[in-house]
Amino acid sequence: MSSLALLLQSLGMQVRGTDAQDQDFRAQSLGSHGIAVLSENEGAASIESDEIVVRSSAILSGNPVLEAAVRAGSTILHRTEVLSTVASRYFLIAVAGTHGKTTTSGMIGYVLANQGKEPAICVGGRIVGFDRCFPKDHQLQNGVKGRPIMVLETDESDGSFLRFRADVAVVTNIDHDHLGTYDGSFDNLVCAFKQFAAQCEGRGGTVIGCGDDPNVRAMTACVRRHVLYGHDTANSVRVQYISSSNSVIIHDESTELLFKMTRGDEKSYDNAVAAALACEATGVEFRRALSVLETFPGMERRMEVLGEWRGITILTDHADHPTEIRATLQALAVRYPRRKLTLVLQPHRYTRVRACLEGYGQALVGADKVMLLDIFPAGEATERPEDLNAKLRASVGAALGTTLEDLSDDRAILASLLRTAVEGDVVVFVGPGDVNKLGLQFCGLLSNSNAVV
Repeated sequence: MSSLALLLQSLGMQVRGTDAQDQDFRAQSLGSHGIAVLSENEGAASIESDEIVVRSSAILSGNPVLEAAVRAGSTILHRTEVLSTVASRYFLIAVAGTHGKTTTSGMIGYVLANQGKEPAICVGGRIVGFDRCFPKDHQLQNGVKGRPIMVLETDESDGSFLRFRADVAVVTNIDHDHLGTYDGSFDNLVCAFKQFAAQCEGRGGTVIGCGDDPNVRAMTACVRRHVLYGHDTANSVRVQYISSSNSVIIHDESTELLFKMTRGDEKSYDNAVAAALACEATGVEFRRALSVLETFPGMERRMEVLGEWRGITILTDHADHPTEIRATLQALAVRYPRRKLTLVLQPHRYTRVRACLEGYGQALVGADKVMLLDIFPAGEATERPEDLNAKLRASVGAALGTTLEDLSDDRAILASLLRTAVEGDVVVFVGPGDVNKLGLQFCGLLSNSNAVV
């Protein structure tokens, strides 16, 4: 929603918004761009009938702003209705997939901006230290086919990615998540991705997919113009990871290229290759795109370093699905070898935890200590959430044994971390919910030698 607000403002529209967390850093960031973020009560009291009210899927019936808009007779549109209408005017690079799409989208936008393409970058995260996502004066000579460029992270969680017809469609993977949107059927989810690819083909576009995923291979088999990348030898662009140097050798039909990133890990290299292939469609040479990505600063809340005090490194990460959590742990092991790793996890959404219940424990194997917060509902409701939290804790405990510390309260976790973390430790706060605030609080406590919880 923040990205959409900034995009609409860049097109000359007057934009304001509401949020339950109207004083947090995201609201302050929008405020610095001249977009007021009100509390929900303030927003509900000030709705006018001639305003267009844009809502996301997270806004449910009963929301005070939504109800006020109905009473005022305002036009109410879903976020995707607005975004798809705007996106249709652009040369659209759309990124989809269960994991890795935020980082891949950020990489594409970062390269194109670096190369003077002036893209609009609509991504569900921020590129660290980068604030050139929404140029106000598009220079069409920097676009493609007479259109400015948009880089868009799409969303399969509510099926809204099917509203977009991309000129370049990137699919990083297809995993078991958000199946409630697809009648509980993974086959239906795969079919939706096939439709996403077919819509790109119908626009005369190219599909770029990770061929290591059999479902992605099946999807691309349905379209003529496609490129497959990944580690399997059958891919047209092959990525060979070298763990000893944390680098990759990239093979295609005629060349072999050594590539190393300052913030690389195995998954990041895959994302970088996908991004470089997407940039080729805009005229940026593949090697040039990789050269820019050597120093890609990363995405906020993707293994982002919050700080280091007393020799303890504190990070935050957005991972929510067991597959992502496992990938984060593997990447941290490469980045911080032979250092004790403590992971504070806040699972995200009751539906995801119920669907992936047995996967969390195995995903967490490798951490030296795990602290498990209660599930962050993200607007969902369930009967007796305490029972689901207990089942998850029991499942994780069975896999980890004493590695799982029997704490779930914020204050108790902070007290334990302050008491036990020592120089050389790495502490990472994981999850899309408000666990990041706990990480920032821990940083504040560490930086104050007299702090008590």
